[in-house]
Amino acid sequence: MTEPSPYPRLFTIQEASRVLPTIEPLIEEMTTAFAAIRREIEAAASEAGLPSNDPRLSERVEARGVAPPLVARVNELIALVHEQGCLVNGPEMGLVDFPAIFGSEIVFLCWKQGEDAIGHYHRIPDGFEGRRPLLDPSAPPDASSIPH
Repeated sequence: MTEPSPYPRLFTIQEASRVLPTIEPLIEEMTTAFAAIRREIEAAASEAGLPSNDPRLSERVEARGVAPPLVARVNELIALVHEQGCLVNGPEMGLVDFPAIFGSEIVFLCWKQGEDAIGHYHRIPDGFEGRRPLLDPSAPPDASSIPH
């Protein structure tokens, strides 16, 4: 008996491609917000004369009032992407995964902001570093089909 998927939706490549135009502007806004948060942290660190990894810096960033609404917006955007059945697995880099079936395994179709289409996948434990082109000839021999 097959265990149920822990993901709310499993995508085919075509289904994931149809969702991409919906999530692409959300991811664009999210990475723009992350860049603004990063600039705000750097500005607060410079102003306070603290290194950017100093724990006291979070109080200064919060007191400046710029980052908290940006963080809230990022969380909203992530929720909107997740509502589509996708997973944001690298919000600052614009990484989105689409759960799919590859052979008898659940894998992630993988898209990164700036890519024209969904052209990669990776096994869940391998993460982004293990991503392969969808038509990768070095795929394991028991994986007789591309993710679908």
